[in-house]
Amino acid sequence: MPVEMIKEYIGKTVTIYVEGELGGFQGIILSIEGNWLKVEEKKHVRLINGDMITQIRAAK
Repeated sequence: MPVEMIKEYIGKTVTIYVEGELGGFQGIILSIEGNWLKVEEKKHVRLINGDMITQIRAAK
């Protein structure tokens, strides 16, 4: 997924789906560097490779 498209979701709660996972996970996108996203979940921070993302849904 192009990182430029994801930048509009920084600071928002989203559900992210990645290749190989059956379900998505919810978190807040904190920052993007290169092709990596830093996502804050309830109890920890996750780093995700942008190439592995198949879908992002913004929470309403």
